[in-house]
Amino acid sequence: MKKEQQVLLSVMGWTHDDDEPSDSVRLLTTGTMTGEKDAWRIDYTETQPDNESHDVTLTIGGGVVTMQRTGQYATSMVFEQGHRFEGNYRTPYGDLAMGVYATHVKYQVEDGPVGEVNLTYQLDLQGQFAAMHELRIRFCPAGKQ
Repeated sequence: MKKEQQVLLSVMGWTHDDDEPSDSVRLLTTGTMTGEKDAWRIDYTETQPDNESHDVTLTIGGGVVTMQRTGQYATSMVFEQGHRFEGNYRTPYGDLAMGVYATHVKYQVEDGPVGEVNLTYQLDLQGQFAAMHELRIRFCPAGKQ
């Protein structure tokens, strides 16, 4: 599947404080997926309740998932199980130092394309623990739920 294909995405995220889920996000959207064999790219737009939108690009392959997010709240994150990534989280009020430590990185892509990405990671902001996060992104060809 090297050509670009429209996909339906279900994005679910949870934030955990003290082992209790404290916040969740759910998004159903469409996007495009390109790639083949062991390397894929998914592009979609994330719309917030306040109608602000962010373009998101996921790359998947080699045991690593990267996420780039544009807009007023922009960031780039790398998820590799057992590894820490350090970067910045851009806000309208200035940049924050950000650290991501991935404790679980799993993905599966089948023909169609049908699959999912599952991530669990610790997020630190300005050198302080912020929360544990879980992210699950499921996808299938648009029009085939």
